Amino acid sequence: MRKTIALLFSSVLITACSGVPQQTQQDLDSVDSRVGLIEANANKLNLEPVLSIDHSRLGSEAEQDIAASRVELFLDDKLNTELLKQNIEVGLDLPFRVLNYSEDGVIKTRYTNAEFLQKRHALENSSALTQFESSAQQLVSSVADAMPISTQGLEKGYAITRVESELNFNATIESIKTNVLAQEGTEWFLTLDYTNRAKSQGETLPPATLLVFGAPGPGAKAMKDYMSIGLDTFGQKVLVYQQGEKVIVAYNDIVEMARFIIKIQHCHIEWSTRC
Repeated sequence: MRKTIALLFSSVLITACSGVPQQTQQDLDSVDSRVGLIEANANKLNLEPVLSIDHSRLGSEAEQDIAASRVELFLDDKLNTELLKQNIEVGLDLPFRVLNYSEDGVIKTRYTNAEFLQKRHALENSSALTQFESSAQQLVSSVADAMPISTQGLEKGYAITRVESELNFNATIESIKTNVLAQEGTEWFLTLDYTNRAKSQGETLPPATLLVFGAPGPGAKAMKDYMSIGLDTFGQKVLVYQQGEKVIVAYNDIVEMARFIIKIQHCHIEWSTRC
């Protein structure tokens, strides 16, 4: 488990030839405006806002200047439960996620669609997937140039690392949280208990909880040249779930996810473990 924790705190340094993007008040306001449009749509769809990570403002607090960027998460318990019944690991890519950011002076919007879930988690073409796609499109409908993240080359289980915990389910979550908060400069963003959420819908799932956390300083450094990685890479997402007698810790390989999201070519990726 100690090795697992160390891997979870690895930070990514991505270097390239482009300049460092500077945040401007105009871009911050433009991103905030887009977020407001999406939040209004979420309210119409009865989606619950559960997390907002403002990469640029958090980066500034950590003395790292990056362009304007915010990622928002919105929850539909009933829909999540139907998808989780097919493959519990789809919880890594739930709930709805939308990234608004500035890149090369242009405000952009990216989101996760049903095709991404279907390919990465081998989901059936069910009514739940159809509903997810419909809701995702309606969520970003007020933003004309919103685009889903590319799924070209995406395969089942891509960039998902799994480790069996030596601890029980609850102790595993506590161990991860304790170790996260023991790291200088880290922040805890979200604990989302899918099992209890399903119970509120009269449904049953095995124990499964999504954890989201991050280190704004290293995260901002990694995003400086590739802002779009803020959708899936920062914060770090960890899914702890029960599989029979086993407790599994599944998490995104952030280097591979970054490579996939931005189709990195001729770039150097270096790991620097801080634990």
